[in-house]
Amino acid sequence: MIYAVINQQGGAGKTTLAVHLAVWLHDCGLKVAFVDNDPQASASGWIAAAEPGITLRSLTDAEDLVNQLPSLNDTHDAVVCDGAPRLNDQTHVLMYLAERIVIPVLPSGLDVRATFQTQQAVGRVAEAREADGLPAPWVRLVMNKQRTVGNQAKLVGRFIKDLGLPLATGQDGKGIGGLGLRDAYAQAVVEDATVGRLAQRPRASKSVKAAGVEMDALFETLTQPQSQVAPPAPPTVTVTATADDLPQPKTPSQPQPTPPAHAA
Repeated sequence: MIYAVINQQGGAGKTTLAVHLAVWLHDCGLKVAFVDNDPQASASGWIAAAEPGITLRSLTDAEDLVNQLPSLNDTHDAVVCDGAPRLNDQTHVLMYLAERIVIPVLPSGLDVRATFQTQQAVGRVAEAREADGLPAPWVRLVMNKQRTVGNQAKLVGRFIKDLGLPLATGQDGKGIGGLGLRDAYAQAVVEDATVGRLAQRPRASKSVKAAGVEMDALFETLTQPQSQVAPPAPPTVTVTATADDLPQPKTPSQPQPTPPAHAA
């Protein structure tokens, strides 16, 4: 299973989400590879320090993605890709090869409108896959840095749904499945860890524990079998792209992750 975490804007939490997803899947008992497609390579050092057991590759060229990503998928249960913060050739190849696409978005109307361009690109790639006889990728927007007070996230979530964009929901299929604006995520970066692992420490703060719970809940919804997920209304996009000469990704059944012990 190839997961691509993408957004053309910086600061949306793309790398934080990708690193946490990779470590979470590893802690679930899966064999995981991490592909750093961002030329800044900020995720590479974090992943290497947080979990040496994860296979790490830096693939910032479209040809390298075409040649190596399918083989990584063949030899691992899950491949998590941290995309570049722009819609370039590498990002389009990554979207074509991915089976699941996760797009973090900040809780503001302007950021949602900017993300709509990314979603339109996903729609064009989905059309190219379908033209090649492949299923469209499973896509979810993840609301990041939500304030824990007020109704901002609810209002923006309604705006996202009105635009027809696929927003991640809670575990019960209701509400908004996203991440709060918490110091715990900054702490995880500084300590080369993840909030899930920090939450297991005896003196973990309330912020860290809350972040661990919400991250577990989000990833359980993002990794559940697609047959159990009710598809949202598809966005309206104009599709014109094709995808000639790209490899066809595999579509066998994949091992399902078992949440780590701290998720209980």
